[in-house]
Amino acid sequence: MSSPVILISDDEPLIVSALAREGRRSGLTCITDTTSENVLELARQHRPAVIILDIYQRLDGRDLLVQLKEDPATRDCKVIILSGIEDQHMRHQCFQLGAHAYEVKPFNATFIPRVARLVAASAQSAAPHA
Repeated sequence: MSSPVILISDDEPLIVSALAREGRRSGLTCITDTTSENVLELARQHRPAVIILDIYQRLDGRDLLVQLKEDPATRDCKVIILSGIEDQHMRHQCFQLGAHAYEVKPFNATFIPRVARLVAASAQSAAPHA
């Protein structure tokens, strides 16, 4: 059985590599993107359980979130928005658009373990019940 997949998209390569390294340590397969231009295509191709999406990239994370939630192939992916700014209005807007969570950078050491638990919970709820 293959390991669960997450997609990490942030325009800061150091953040992407750090999150991917921690994700692999948690048993996750990590697909990465540093442009935001390939997020929808990568999500369709790999069907990640969780997408970690920086809000401020070449393409606005809110626009990508809307596209992900409107696409039948990706609408069930849990999307965690990353932002360098704590903004309650932005947080509220992201939740209204379908985000599962909103995390402010810098995040703490519990972030990826929480993502791994979310992936595991998603896998259990998607598994057929006997």
